[in-house]
Amino acid sequence: MNSKDTILRSNRTLVAISYGILVIGTIIVAYPILFLLFTSLKSTAEFFVNLFGFPKQPVWSNYKAAWSTGHLGDYFFNSVFVTVGSVLLVTLLSTLGGYALGRMHVPKSEFIIMAFMTFNFIPGIAIYISLYKMMATMRLLSSHAALILPYTAWQIPFSMYIFKKYFETIPMDIIESARIDGCSELTTFVKIVLPLITPAIATVVVFTFIGNWGELMWAQITTASSMTLKTLPVGLLNFKTEMGVEWGQYAAGLSLVTIPLVLVFGYFQKYFVAGLTQGAVKG
Repeated sequence: MNSKDTILRSNRTLVAISYGILVIGTIIVAYPILFLLFTSLKSTAEFFVNLFGFPKQPVWSNYKAAWSTGHLGDYFFNSVFVTVGSVLLVTLLSTLGGYALGRMHVPKSEFIIMAFMTFNFIPGIAIYISLYKMMATMRLLSSHAALILPYTAWQIPFSMYIFKKYFETIPMDIIESARIDGCSELTTFVKIVLPLITPAIATVVVFTFIGNWGELMWAQITTASSMTLKTLPVGLLNFKTEMGVEWGQYAAGLSLVTIPLVLVFGYFQKYFVAGLTQGAVKG
């Protein structure tokens, strides 16, 4: 056997091992989702008897019950309004801040962005009391703003960091040419720069949407005194009663809450991956 055959066989072995690892990884990642779907089609009695298997008699009515019993239909608008509103605000403010820090020669820009990033290391529970008092003083507790404003503030530091690093990958020659041609800073930003940062925008949209859509603690605290402002994660708590949890309906509710996340990530997936890879390299 010559060296060429040995190398070919070695490459085939490596490919086989790689595919095996990918298959195992896919199963590990996909099984929790399949487990959720299987559970959503089981009755509570079958859930305890047949925990990990396929549903023997699919109970499709679990989804209808989840929508009505958990009042998910009532809370769906709140989650969409709060999440979309915070995503728009985070994207707008972070792009402006990232552009200023990345391409407008702001003094101590690195120190400023690092100061912003330190806020990400403060546990949210440490500021809930003061934040609640602030919202009460501003008389915002009975409005969607009590959710939108904190959600926006929590997501801005990391989002601004992503935009700053991505803006630094855009050659200054493009921006300087627009300035020489007489474009204002705002015109340059809107017409020249924004079309070049679609991957970064997709990255921020995905992170912000996922983080805010499933947030529970602050939403539960804020909406404790209002039945009309509750979001979907808070609505899932309705499945817990004195008699226990209806696991089939609960899993159906979780599935309904998860669908928007899958759709958003699926739509932005291509841009999301490009934003993570390109924004991480300066040049």
